[in-house]
Amino acid sequence: MKGNKRNLKHGMTGLILAMIFLLAAGPAGTVFAEDDSAEDMAPNSKAAILYEATTGTVLYEKNADEQRAPASMTKVMTAILVLEENPNLEGELTVSEDAVRGYYCSDMVPQKHLLAGEVISYEDCMKYLLIPSGNEAATAFAFDMCDDYKDFIAKMNEKAEELGCENTHFRDCIGLASGEHYTTPRDMVKICEYAMQFDKFRECVSQSKGTVPASNVRDKGFDYETTNYVKFPDDRYESPYSKYMTGCKTGYTPAAGWCFAGCMEKDGLAFYSVVMGGELLDYKDGERVVQGDFLDTINLYSLTDGLTPENIGEKYPQDNASPLWIAAIIVVLAAAAALWFVSWRKKQKYVKEKSGEEQ
Repeated sequence: MKGNKRNLKHGMTGLILAMIFLLAAGPAGTVFAEDDSAEDMAPNSKAAILYEATTGTVLYEKNADEQRAPASMTKVMTAILVLEENPNLEGELTVSEDAVRGYYCSDMVPQKHLLAGEVISYEDCMKYLLIPSGNEAATAFAFDMCDDYKDFIAKMNEKAEELGCENTHFRDCIGLASGEHYTTPRDMVKICEYAMQFDKFRECVSQSKGTVPASNVRDKGFDYETTNYVKFPDDRYESPYSKYMTGCKTGYTPAAGWCFAGCMEKDGLAFYSVVMGGELLDYKDGERVVQGDFLDTINLYSLTDGLTPENIGEKYPQDNASPLWIAAIIVVLAAAAALWFVSWRKKQKYVKEKSGEEQ
């Protein structure tokens, strides 16, 4: 009996030591790829991150947990709430009068915006939301889904919490707010990665242009173009990565600076980039200007050159949590609990038998 107890104790000790070793060694799945001596890959922006989703690897980060105003990147969360209720974007909505009031929605281009009472399909409204970043498309969705605008914002914050966004808080569905309206590059990656699971979202953010059609309140529609110059570059931007781009969303306000969340699929890997607080830079002696968020995003993507599913772990050694690591810990704890239970049962049996002998 004593030998069995000793073996059980040794087994428990071994399992506990193994668990401590795993904890000390650090999890496997994500890497921290920036230190004080590393090159600044996003010199024109205040915060940035580059993440590979299939392996859970962070290739680069700069102030990735710094809370900053996201501007129109906010609309990714707005789109998520709509798509969760209507993933195929079926049917139509009527634009609320409140949706086009300046109190909720401003900075609309004259003659190129939705009108109060206008009937528009969900799909056309989503395209207008995501391709040219139509502000009143966001409020149109919000008032269509909730009688009280604040209820829609509450749903946005609930969803952010559900997605594990620990440093995110929304005050509007557009991104015009600042102050208590913030997210981080790391949280924005989580939001975009979730949004890209919806086929209609992927379809919208992959397009370069679209049209708001004629309706019950307008005789003629109007055309619009994307604001994503990483996927669709003009002569200011040179990028070998545009053909791999699958989305995602731009943003700008004076408080937020120039922001861009990008998605790129290349060589069997899926990359998510977020750059926030970008500057506006002179181009060719001030004749034209370029956005620092776009320049930095293209620069970040240079870190993906030559990466494959087979070698990414070698080039970026893993040192943070992954599902496999977590599963290993669960197995160890379960085994330890099982050994304890067996030991307890044997002890109870021994006490019972001893009590019987004494009687």
